[in-house]
Amino acid sequence: MIALVDPIASLLDLPRWVFEVGFFAYAILVTLLVVLERRRPTTTLALVLALVFLPIVGLIVYLLFTRRVRKRIRRRKRRPINPVDDTEDVANLEQLPANLATSARGLVTLALKTAAAPLRRGESVVLLPTASSAFTAFSEAIASATRTIHCEFYIWRDDPTARRITHMLTERAQAGVTVRVLYDHLGSLGLPNSHFEALRAAGGHVAIFGRLRLPMRVGGLRFNFRNHRKIMTVDGRRGFLGGLNIGDEYLDPSRDDRRWRDLAVDVSGDAVVGLEAIFLEDWLATTGDVIGLEGKRSALGKRIDPRRPLPRDRPWRRARHQAARAKVDEANPFAPRLDRPVASTGPLLQIIPSGPDRPLVSVISAQFSAAIASANRRAWLATPYFVPDEPLMLILRTAALRGIDLRLLVPSPEHIDSRITSWAGSSYYDALLASGARIFEYQRGMLHSKFLIVDDICAIGSANMDVRSFHINYEVTGMFYDADITAALAEIFAEDLERSKPVTETSRMNLPWRTRVAESAARVLSPLL
Repeated sequence: MIALVDPIASLLDLPRWVFEVGFFAYAILVTLLVVLERRRPTTTLALVLALVFLPIVGLIVYLLFTRRVRKRIRRRKRRPINPVDDTEDVANLEQLPANLATSARGLVTLALKTAAAPLRRGESVVLLPTASSAFTAFSEAIASATRTIHCEFYIWRDDPTARRITHMLTERAQAGVTVRVLYDHLGSLGLPNSHFEALRAAGGHVAIFGRLRLPMRVGGLRFNFRNHRKIMTVDGRRGFLGGLNIGDEYLDPSRDDRRWRDLAVDVSGDAVVGLEAIFLEDWLATTGDVIGLEGKRSALGKRIDPRRPLPRDRPWRRARHQAARAKVDEANPFAPRLDRPVASTGPLLQIIPSGPDRPLVSVISAQFSAAIASANRRAWLATPYFVPDEPLMLILRTAALRGIDLRLLVPSPEHIDSRITSWAGSSYYDALLASGARIFEYQRGMLHSKFLIVDDICAIGSANMDVRSFHINYEVTGMFYDADITAALAEIFAEDLERSKPVTETSRMNLPWRTRVAESAARVLSPLL
């Protein structure tokens, strides 16, 4: 005890100017550190103020919640999984269908440049409007698998619904199907290792994204960057995406007002390659394993990575890389082919990934903002968590002021699972209503659907319309350039509106003062929500 007290006493005996100079140097250092990271101005200002005026709390927040994923960024630049300029079937504007709207052409180009998302076709695209239909399709697809099953979900529960899916995966693994499951550690916190024991014993593979470990090393803190994607692919030819996780809350509650409302989309054909590419990237980042693309040695004895872009400067090197890829395909004919030629003839779509490791972090925000800005008739949004960033908020208000039919569907405060997020979102309602937008609150349980309808284009995926999904989480969204699919989704939206209650300017004027204070306080925290 004496040994501990003496250094503290000696420190307190130092002149006051020493502490002032030390604090000034600390403030300059942390300000330069944060400013040089070139974040959004509001986030930069909030971090600087927290680090300077609340040094201990601010430092903890900075280390736990805001560190960039630089290792993954470096690896992506060095060895891209799905390089756009190397893919034979990437659509360009001259090859797009003549009946594709001009606004759609711009969105295709935007996704190509920001997310390396080629325009592909799906042999079929089926909307799964309820959780029961989605889980039935999951089960059918798993039962039909003959080669591979890849599952990637943010939340995987240890409940009857999840155990039923895991049991089916175990049966397919026992039958010789290669099964891989990737789940997020924070989202699935509490899932016991025993849940997947039988699957591992049957030869299945299970990995945990962003594992939280104690004690945490400063360089290894990954608390804030979560994998929020929900993906399943079967045999590389059938895939699912949407907002559903694996758990009872979607199916088993005894009352309808406790059941979560969500949807998914079932895609088959060449478009599934985009989902496989995302899974490969996340599996590689998590485990270091390259699935089916191990690489071969050339006659010169040099190891060739078949995932690297084909060299353009030397024809003989390009031929050698092409030969290496051919050997990989021959050695493993069931491996996902990211550069296979187009064979499907169905609807056009893009599988768009986003995340903090991409050059443009806010890929989804940019895509949604561009789509809404190009709207001529309608822009309908459904999201469980509505905390827009400044660009999206401006786009929404501008669209409503232009006379676009702008509708927003969100959960009611009574059913949402995050009240502080609900308060933050509702703080934006007054400005939207004043601009002419219409807002609806879903009354039959927790609305968890995440989609956007703009004229005859729609987007379905895992991304909420909030700051976290736009700038922090790893997400995936399917952009569908098809009028029939959009019309079917619009019918689902209309059905959900019948189960919703409109938010009016009158009801907002009569809010209790306590709610007003809560909304204002939550709005200040919106960059962190």
